[in-house]
Amino acid sequence: MINLDFGVLIDRPMKDVFVFVSNPNNMSKWNSAIVSLEQAIPGKVDVGSKFKTVGEMMGRRIEGDMQITAYEPDTKCGFQVTAGPMQVNLTLTFKTVGTGTKVSLNAQGNPGGLFKLAEGVMAGQVKSMMEGNLARLKTALEKV
Repeated sequence: MINLDFGVLIDRPMKDVFVFVSNPNNMSKWNSAIVSLEQAIPGKVDVGSKFKTVGEMMGRRIEGDMQITAYEPDTKCGFQVTAGPMQVNLTLTFKTVGTGTKVSLNAQGNPGGLFKLAEGVMAGQVKSMMEGNLARLKTALEKV
């Protein structure tokens, strides 16, 4: 089991940051593991909403599913992504700090198959990827 915590301070109001991050349609703009996604059943996006994803991990194209697991306006959102033998739970929390927003990200992964054999290597790759994702998120929101 991989369990990693990250954080970034974004110079934007909490409401703006939450609206952007909690919208699954924005995920490919900041999460490098998500190439594209499409809502499985059209309708209101809320806890339980499911999406078909196309992602890339360790140089491999992986199709999978994503479900919204948490949605607390302005404070918390969560996603579970199942792709191939890998399941990842992302939980993001938001807190006002000065005029900006502190985004905390917890990533928990449960690799299976060949990924299980390379769990130590994967943890390093996931850490690097998530740090890059938060840097992309900060850039995307601060350049607006």
